[in-house]
Amino acid sequence: MQPVRPLLMGVEGTRLTAAEKDFFRKAPPVGFLLFARNIETPEQVRALCAEMAEYSAFEHPLIAVDQEGGRVQRITFGGRLPPVRAFGEWHATEPAQAEEACELAGFLLAAQLRDVGANWLLGPMLDVATPATHAIIGNRAFAEDAATVITLAQAYAKGVEKGGCLRCLKHAPGHGRATADSHLELPVVAASTEELQTDFAPFAAMAPTEDFIMTAHIRYPALDDLPATYSPRILGLMRHCWHFGGLILADDVGMKALPGSYAQRIKTSLEAGCDVAITALSVLKHGMAGTTFDAENFSALQSASLPFLGSESRAYLAALQQPAAPTAQQVATAQARFAQLWADSPVRMRYPLS
Repeated sequence: MQPVRPLLMGVEGTRLTAAEKDFFRKAPPVGFLLFARNIETPEQVRALCAEMAEYSAFEHPLIAVDQEGGRVQRITFGGRLPPVRAFGEWHATEPAQAEEACELAGFLLAAQLRDVGANWLLGPMLDVATPATHAIIGNRAFAEDAATVITLAQAYAKGVEKGGCLRCLKHAPGHGRATADSHLELPVVAASTEELQTDFAPFAAMAPTEDFIMTAHIRYPALDDLPATYSPRILGLMRHCWHFGGLILADDVGMKALPGSYAQRIKTSLEAGCDVAITALSVLKHGMAGTTFDAENFSALQSASLPFLGSESRAYLAALQQPAAPTAQQVATAQARFAQLWADSPVRMRYPLS
């Protein structure tokens, strides 16, 4: 059986390069991750996803996208959707309408992925915001209270599944209290264990029935001196306290919050208990994953001696059931209903979609 690399990988451009094909031919990654640098037209993305499928280790290739809505929406061919904070603010006055619209947004974001050949939406984000939350999270968080986050994240997740995509909870055990950007430095959250229960609540509510959860590159001294991604204690909390039985993904190891070389970061996260490491291979710009390919660290990956995906994780992925893609009529009906709700929304002027 061909070995599989425990990596969710970014690629260089709009088609696979000869070097990438050679790397994947020797041992494919768990899946692929699309960024703006990989996206030009629907036809081009479909062709790229078809190429990726040729190098997949699984019957249903895993092709992921950060497709949250707002400023983090890579695929926009089917129209832009608002950041999820819009639904949190809306929920304060019109909860039923906000929940319905949030589910529709999740559906439409996922449907956009399935339309071009991707099938894994990296969301919903379960971070509970605070007044001091860093702008890197900002309106990507649903709300500043855990109950609203849970309600809307569950609606969003339901929509993602109806839209035909797998999903991934993030950023565990909670990014909302961080006041630094983990793309650029290691944030330290000095909250007590008791205070952190608020941050844990959305993950504890949703983790038992989910397939994937993504770590935060943050240090929580009340829990461990190590960043969550490197902490067997914190990763164990996800397993034993939140009853999470799926796969844990280390957030992008290229982020500057983590010490060590690129290969060392992967090894350390896997040794701590992560099942897969995200290797976005993006040059960081302004605290976000940039559109420039990280050729230096791709070269490091090509020569690195890394462990392969474990047999249990491989079996888990092979058994995953991919949700059915929606029909064109279902998408059109959802678009019309979302537009109707949004037109009457009390938040639409604060979150323009153009």
